[in-house]
Amino acid sequence: MKHTSLSLFFLLLTFLNVSAQNVETKIKTVTVYRNGALVERSGKLNLQKGDNTLYLNALSTELDPNTLRIGLENKNVKILSVKHEIVVVDNENAQKKNVSADKRIAVIKDSLAYLKAQTLILADEEDLIRQNRNIGGQQNGVSTAELKAMTDFYKKELSEIAVKKITVNKKIQNYKDEILKLLQEKQARQKDLQKKDSRVKLILKSDVALSNVNVSMSYIIFNASWEPFYEIRVDKTDKPLDLVYGAHIKQSSTEDWNEVKLTVSTGDPSIGNNAPEFFPMYLPPTRRPNTNKKWTPPTSNLVYGTVTDDNYEPLPGVTVMETGTSTGTITDIDGKFQLNMTDTHNTLTFSFIGFETAVEKAGENMQIVLKENVSQIDEVVVVGYGVAKKSSFADDFVAEYKPREITYDEPEKMIPLELSDTQTATEFKIDVPYTIPSDGKVYDVSMLTYHIDSDYRYSCLPRQSTDVFLLADLKNFSDYPILKGNAYVYFDNVYQGECEIAPDFAADTFSISVGRDKDIAVNRQAVKEFTSKKFIGSNVKVVKCFEITVKNNKKSSVDVVVTDQYPLPKYSDIKVEVIDKGGAEQDSEKGKLTWKLNLAAGEKKVLRFSYEVKYPKSYTFSVE
Repeated sequence: MKHTSLSLFFLLLTFLNVSAQNVETKIKTVTVYRNGALVERSGKLNLQKGDNTLYLNALSTELDPNTLRIGLENKNVKILSVKHEIVVVDNENAQKKNVSADKRIAVIKDSLAYLKAQTLILADEEDLIRQNRNIGGQQNGVSTAELKAMTDFYKKELSEIAVKKITVNKKIQNYKDEILKLLQEKQARQKDLQKKDSRVKLILKSDVALSNVNVSMSYIIFNASWEPFYEIRVDKTDKPLDLVYGAHIKQSSTEDWNEVKLTVSTGDPSIGNNAPEFFPMYLPPTRRPNTNKKWTPPTSNLVYGTVTDDNYEPLPGVTVMETGTSTGTITDIDGKFQLNMTDTHNTLTFSFIGFETAVEKAGENMQIVLKENVSQIDEVVVVGYGVAKKSSFADDFVAEYKPREITYDEPEKMIPLELSDTQTATEFKIDVPYTIPSDGKVYDVSMLTYHIDSDYRYSCLPRQSTDVFLLADLKNFSDYPILKGNAYVYFDNVYQGECEIAPDFAADTFSISVGRDKDIAVNRQAVKEFTSKKFIGSNVKVVKCFEITVKNNKKSSVDVVVTDQYPLPKYSDIKVEVIDKGGAEQDSEKGKLTWKLNLAAGEKKVLRFSYEVKYPKSYTFSVE
C-alpha cells in the first residue's frame, strides 16, 4: 500500500512537470506609432487533455498588461486564465560561477597568509645577518683573506634573501590581482542574478491532447516612437519636386526587434476610441468665482471643480496636480476635473500651455480662472489630443479600418512596402525585415518618394536678408500623409541645409524654401537726401526713403517677388502714411509692400518707396 502511494505521488509530480511548460514565442510584426508600439508574437503549444499551465517567457518588461491579447486557432481549447508576471530569473550558471569564485578566493587567501609569513621570516633572517656582520670589534683583527671571505658570505646571503623577497612579493601581488578580478566578475554577474523575466502565465483547458497549436499574442509598449524625416530634392525648376519620406525609429522596450516586419503608422496610441457625448450647453458656462469666500478644507479627499479662461470658457486638457506629489489629473472637454488627494491641506497646481500657472487651495466645487500668458502664446503652437482610459488603447490597435482610395499619385518606393490610408491614420507596411535593438538609439528607415508637382518662384525680403530664395509651392499638399518634421534640402544635388515641414492642411499649397540663389543680387539702402526728422511743436515728423536694387545675373529671365514693409501704429496719436509705394502692391493691414518683377538676363531694376511718421515728443522710439 505504501509503495502504491509513492507511485501515485511520483506520477502526479511527473504530470505537474509536464503540464507546466515554457513556451518560446517570436516577434513577427511590430507597428510603431508616434508614441508607442504594438508588438505581435507567435508560437506553438503542445497540450494535454485537461488543464494546462504554460509560461510565455522573455517578453518586454515594459509592456502594458491592460493591452495584452492572446489568440488560439483551435476551438477545442479554452482560455481559463491570462496573467502577466515579472519574476527574478534563477540563473544557475551565474550562481555556479559565483560559488566557484568564492572557493578560489578562499584558497588564494590561504596562500596569501602563507606568503606573508614567508616575508616575515625573510625579514628576520636579513636582520640577523646584518647584526652579525660587524667584525670590526675583534681584538686581533682579521686578515685580508678572512675579510674577503666574510664579505662574500654576507653578500651571497643578502642577495638570496632579496631574490626570495622579490619572488614572494610578486606572488602576493598576483594573488591580489586575481582576487580583484574575481570580485569584479562577481559584480558583473550580479545583474544576471537580478535579471527580471516578463512572462505571461496561461492556463488552458483542452478537450483532447493536441500538438503544434498556434498561439498569437500582442501587447503595447509605450517607450517606442518614430519621427518623420524628409529629403527634398530639386534638380530643375521645370520638373516635379522629389520628397523622400523616412522615419527615425527608436525603442527601449528591453526586447530586441530582430528581423521583424515593421509597420510605421501616423496614429497615436494615446488617443482613445470613445466617440464624443452630447451635453447641454448653458450660458454662462460656469459660475463666476466668489473671491470673498473664506477657504474651508473639503469634507473628503475627493475634490472637484471647473477650470476656465478669462471669459469663463471651459479649458479642456488643463493639468491638475497635487503640489509636492505625483497625484494628478486633467480637465475634460467641459473643463471639469475630479481628484482624490493624498492630503487636502496640500495646494493644487493648475497648468496649461499658453496660460499662467495657478496654485490654489483645495476645495469642493472649485472655480479656477487661468490668465493668458501672451508671451508664451506667441512662441508655442498648441496641439490638442483626446484623452481616454488606458484600457481602451488596445481596442484602437486591433480595430479594423476600411481603406479609402488614395487620391495622390502613387509614390516611388525606396523599399518594398504597402501604403494604406485608413480613416484615422496612414500606415507604411514594410516588407523588408528590419532589426531595431532595444538601446534607445535612432535607426533610419527611408520608405518612399513622392513626386509632387510644384510651382517655383524667387522671393526676397531685403529688410531682413539680401539673399534671394527659391521657393517651391507644392500643389495639393493636403493629399499627402505628411507630418511635421525636419527636411534635408538638396538643390541641383548640392546640400542646402535643413528646413522644417509644418504643413497647413487647410491650404491648397505649401511653400518650401529650396535654397539661396546667388545669381540674383539684391541691395537695400536708405536714400539720405529724402530722409529727414523734424520737430514741429510738440510733435516729431520723420520721413524715411529706401531704395532696393535687384539684378538678374542669370543667362535666362526670372520672376522675383520682392517684399518690404513700413511700420504700423499701435496707438491713435501715431500717424503713418505711405508717401510713395514705388509701384508696389500695398497691404495696409500688414504694412506690406510687394513687387512682382520679371527680369530678363542681366537686367537690373531699382525700386524706391517712402513713408512718413508723425508722433508726440513724449515717445522715445526710433523709426526704422
